[in-house]
Amino acid sequence: MKNLKTLCILFLSVLIISCSKKDDDSEQSAPEASFSGTINGGPFTNYTAKLGSYSTDPSVGLTLAVIDANGNTIRLFMNQTGGLSAGIIKEIGNVDTDGFVTSAVVHHAESQTTFYASEGSISITENRATPGEEDSNIISGSYTLTLISGGTTITLNGTFNNFIYSTY
Repeated sequence: MKNLKTLCILFLSVLIISCSKKDDDSEQSAPEASFSGTINGGPFTNYTAKLGSYSTDPSVGLTLAVIDANGNTIRLFMNQTGGLSAGIIKEIGNVDTDGFVTSAVVHHAESQTTFYASEGSISITENRATPGEEDSNIISGSYTLTLISGGTTITLNGTFNNFIYSTY
């Protein structure tokens, strides 16, 4: 009986120790996403947009949608031309073989004014698999854009980092 009790205690000890460790110590989590953009012109005066929340849509190329802390929306549309690899530069106005256009939109929440990209580019600096997750990637890059609404022109320059998007 004493041997059975000792074996039970030993078994429970091994079970507790094995369940308390990570299965893979090398597994990493995805780094935190960040976004920063400086907007000048129209209702924006040296305005700095910071990430409030973001979403991604990979259904046609890749769309990054950012809402900043003040409710302004910035959308970057990247079509299929050249893919989404690091080093690719997406030119505003480029049309891919499916008819989709690389573009950008900025919506000023307070004035309800929407600005549409007329020139500029979006540069992809990194695109890699998301650590510990299947079927998703992390993308980072920078952008330099000129946008227009009516007769008003604004400029938008900045970066996006560690945005996760689905690859399936």
